[in-house]
Amino acid sequence: MSASKDRPTSPYFFPDREVSAVELDAILAGSDRERKCWAISHMLRYAQWDDIWGYVSRDEVRELFPDLDLPDNLRQAWARMLKIEAPVG
Repeated sequence: MSASKDRPTSPYFFPDREVSAVELDAILAGSDRERKCWAISHMLRYAQWDDIWGYVSRDEVRELFPDLDLPDNLRQAWARMLKIEAPVG
């Protein structure tokens, strides 16, 4: 997704290090799956609902969902919200 005028220059949902909006856009547009998963995992953990969808689509999150770093309870909640079939076991 492209940058928007109403986005902060430094998104608030990266508590462990500063990430600029430009850097985040580059990560999300890039081909490094591990970095995308890192960024999206942070968004799903720390960002407000509407802010997440300004950067990624639900389909993008569904595609990367198996590789996202989320605690079990949050993973289950997101799976329900995104209508993702959670593996049993």
